Amino acid sequence: MWRPVIVTTAATGEPIETEDAVAHLSAQGAGDNDLIASMVVTARAMVESRTGTKLFTQTVTLRTDDWEDLAHLPVAPVQSITSITYTDTDGASQTLSTAVYEARLYGLEPAIVLKYNQVWPTIRVGSQIVIVAVVGYGVAGTQPPETLHAMRMILGDLYAFRETAQVGAVAGQIPTAASVDALLVNHKIHLI
Repeated sequence: MWRPVIVTTAATGEPIETEDAVAHLSAQGAGDNDLIASMVVTARAMVESRTGTKLFTQTVTLRTDDWEDLAHLPVAPVQSITSITYTDTDGASQTLSTAVYEARLYGLEPAIVLKYNQVWPTIRVGSQIVIVAVVGYGVAGTQPPETLHAMRMILGDLYAFRETAQVGAVAGQIPTAASVDALLVNHKIHLI
């Protein structure tokens, strides 16, 4: 079973620049630039949360209890596998050799599988397998257009409705457009 994905090296940029977000929102003057920049980060996080993908390059740590889980990684797209470590039956930390596994980093279905004639090592009971990976679509301009449009729609709602309670709305809900989910449906990972 996969544990929550931990971002160990955060994205160093955003898929949408603050200036573009300001223009999209038709914001007047520079007074809201810091607020809008933080909303861009929030919009990216919302899209990433809804899809299981990472829009901008970042490094993550993944943890699981079983080698079989590696057949379906819980985050996508994966650019590279930095390391796979585990605790052996003697309690020593080991790094899995790349001679044992193959990284199949195909779009939204990344996997780590055994190479021919290899076996997964036995791990100590109660320990976890730890994978460090570089993930994300890349730098600005490499994301699917639908994800960027979903971010812009979320930005519009965050900017227009800055509080959690509005007249005629359910308290605690930001009225995110229903079409955001439709835009993101083909960009979600599906764990089996």
